[in-house]
Amino acid sequence: MSSIGSGLTSFGLGVYVFRQTGSAADMALVSLLAFLPTLLLSVPAGVLADRYDRRLLMMVGDGFSALGILYIFLCMQTGGASLTQICIGVSVSSVFSSLLEPAYRATVSDILEKEDYSRASGMVSLAGSARYLVSPILAGILLSVSDIRLLLILDMGTFFLTVTCTGVVRHGLASKAAERKEVFFTLLKEGWQAVTEKRGVFLLILVASVMTCFMGPFRFWPSR
Repeated sequence: MSSIGSGLTSFGLGVYVFRQTGSAADMALVSLLAFLPTLLLSVPAGVLADRYDRRLLMMVGDGFSALGILYIFLCMQTGGASLTQICIGVSVSSVFSSLLEPAYRATVSDILEKEDYSRASGMVSLAGSARYLVSPILAGILLSVSDIRLLLILDMGTFFLTVTCTGVVRHGLASKAAERKEVFFTLLKEGWQAVTEKRGVFLLILVASVMTCFMGPFRFWPSR
């Protein structure tokens, strides 16, 4: 639900910015700010997920990311949000959201046995892809009967739903105690070494990164 809500906002704000400015570059800038903090902060967020309560990090990340969306919504309510205001709100939301994904994926090991990891990983990946599979269709339908404000409200609603559900799970099922208490940068270095020492894993990450970089420009490539 949270992923679908974020996808609604991402799609809707792209359409809103393009309608307001007529610039594909401005639209791409908003999309970049929505993903760049997550890209840059995923590794540090993963270290935090190894040191602290993962479900608490999920609650903090998803809960506070609503502040950026709320800021954009209030700006629109007072006369329309400028490109700068949208960029600020998207950046704030994305920075806090970067705490969510690593903790969410890692918490699978807290609640399942090892033989269930593969199935759980597939379901987690499917949930993450919902913003690309479901959100564009749903956003298009909603924008045909309302405006961007409805999408922002729905997105903020999913934040509260996620925080509430995570809080219920956290209360009913205790998290495992953190196994690693080393210095932050020590864990960061060990994680990098673990990836680079395994050639297959490193190549897989490299290929996926290159494919993603090429997908970005083609998303805004003008049709002929």
